[in-house]
Amino acid sequence: MRKLTKKAIAVTLSAALLTTTFLSNTTTQAGEEAPIKKIEVTYPWTPVEGGTTGDYIADSYDGVEAGHVFESVTQERLLDILASEGNYYIVFGGPEHSTTQSVLATINEQAKENGITKIYHFDPYVDGYQIDITDKDTGFKGNNKSVSELWTRIKEALPENPEINNFKGEDTLLFAYENKGGVKKITGFYAKKSGLKAPGPKNEKEEIAKVFKDKEGNVVQASVRSDYEFFSRNYNGSASYVEQRQDRSENRLGAAVEIFTKDDETDFPLHQVNFNELINLLQSPGQKYIFFGTSWCHNTQAIIGSVARKAKANGIQTVYVYDTTLGNQLTFDETDVNKVVGTNSAFNTRNNANVNGNNNISYLYGELAKLLGDFQTENNSKQNNSIAYYPNGDLEGTITSVKPWETAEAGTVTSAIRLQLPFLIGYDKDAQPKVNKQWLHANKTEGTEGTYTEYMLELAWVLGTEEAKASTSKRDGLSIVDFAAEAVKELSAVLGDKEIGQQTNEQETTTSGEETTGTTEATSKEETTVKNGAVKKSAVKKATKKKSAKKLNIQLEKAAGVSGYQIQIFKSKKAKKALVSKKINKVRVTITSKKLKNQKKLFVKVRAYVKNGKKYQYSDWSSLKAVKIK
Repeated sequence: MRKLTKKAIAVTLSAALLTTTFLSNTTTQAGEEAPIKKIEVTYPWTPVEGGTTGDYIADSYDGVEAGHVFESVTQERLLDILASEGNYYIVFGGPEHSTTQSVLATINEQAKENGITKIYHFDPYVDGYQIDITDKDTGFKGNNKSVSELWTRIKEALPENPEINNFKGEDTLLFAYENKGGVKKITGFYAKKSGLKAPGPKNEKEEIAKVFKDKEGNVVQASVRSDYEFFSRNYNGSASYVEQRQDRSENRLGAAVEIFTKDDETDFPLHQVNFNELINLLQSPGQKYIFFGTSWCHNTQAIIGSVARKAKANGIQTVYVYDTTLGNQLTFDETDVNKVVGTNSAFNTRNNANVNGNNNISYLYGELAKLLGDFQTENNSKQNNSIAYYPNGDLEGTITSVKPWETAEAGTVTSAIRLQLPFLIGYDKDAQPKVNKQWLHANKTEGTEGTYTEYMLELAWVLGTEEAKASTSKRDGLSIVDFAAEAVKELSAVLGDKEIGQQTNEQETTTSGEETTGTTEATSKEETTVKNGAVKKSAVKKATKKKSAKKLNIQLEKAAGVSGYQIQIFKSKKAKKALVSKKINKVRVTITSKKLKNQKKLFVKVRAYVKNGKKYQYSDWSSLKAVKIK
């Protein structure tokens, strides 16, 4: 068990990557060899003595405390950011490398001084240890494909740039990324190369500050890609791709579908975490809600919308979504960033390792399962499937072979219990067992008592289509529609008893002001809203207010052919719920609300709409614009 010390991972792993111990000989004064000393290696998944705080970045970097500007992202989340319009700040690096350890605190400090609220942190060492996806000669594979493909996808999504081309996993690279209408640029960067003895230039902070500024020396504020925007694009696109590939049947809708709509955006609870973040979270105090699911999986697509809405109805702020696949799952159309045209599950760590090296990344799943402790699955109850892996990722070692339900010799590492996707649990490291809530069907038909069936569903079952209702297929004696209805209901076993209600928007009651016109965000029961239409986008050109005032002056970019605009005002870039939400029909407006008084910071976004009768068709939301407080 290791103590929670920042740099513990970096210091230990820089000395040895692939061995579990070091052997060291010392010599006595008489020339005799002293006994061999055994030095234990600390792995990223080694249990932390006393636990973690649950903030992976703050726990891992010297000089970086809670309240930092960084958000750690998966490869899939990074690709989503790179495909989105805006100005983003991204840092490639990891706490296991001295280059990042030596500079991340300085980046954080300078970003805060410049008012930068978000920098996305991506670690090319996807296990925080040895899987370097920038190494084209790496021996790590999933389904006979090199993990270096994950880096290739990232490079393809970025504009041609020498710093990206020459980047190595041990280096650190901070860069400003601009995407305007699909035209991509890297407008500034600061790099620290591995192997250099010097700590960095004396003017390092000044060099970092330049990354945040344009050619005129003005700070360019960071765009933020929200959890809702990420999940809605990926799951709406992937579900539509899956459902449209076949004609309508008991298992398929035969048409495009929306898993998430704008009604889900406020207080959206889902947040994707990578392997290193999840390991950190599992060792932090308090109840956690973890959903194992992946965007390429039709079974996940069937229930993830219900998970989000159930959590929201029960006041759960965060459900951590972990994908056992390392990345590269979805391929989007070259001309439509929201349209999925292909899926890929090659880098799934939930597959058995094999000696020929076609798949040797399953230790990420194996070590994770060990930390989860005792939990129940369909495969475990029926004793018919588990995951073999190399303990601690030692490819020179022996693959596990003992099944979890078999008796093993003392010290033997067994294979890992295999869960199927989707899988939802409640977890508390101080509970016994640690997995203290589970979403699982207990079998009731004769001869199956004591075993379980996991809720692997289809969207057609959940929606109860006529074809699904007419099906003779059964799950433990239940029709597929009844089985799906039970699955939605049994989310309560983990997320709480409050049922999923009709989604409503909070009405803004204070709406005075000379130029403020139009209706409030709340819609009538008769109104039908058409989402995500081909409506011209708008943007916030200017937004100002006096600190003590209740009034906010806004100037919008005019969008051709629209009926009006919807404005939302937030007190921070991270806020999921708007302070004020209002529909207007002018590009220059004054919004009045008591909620705006004495706010130190405010941010505004807008979307345009076209109204036909009682139907509304919206554009995409603009990026957030900081309000100038006088």
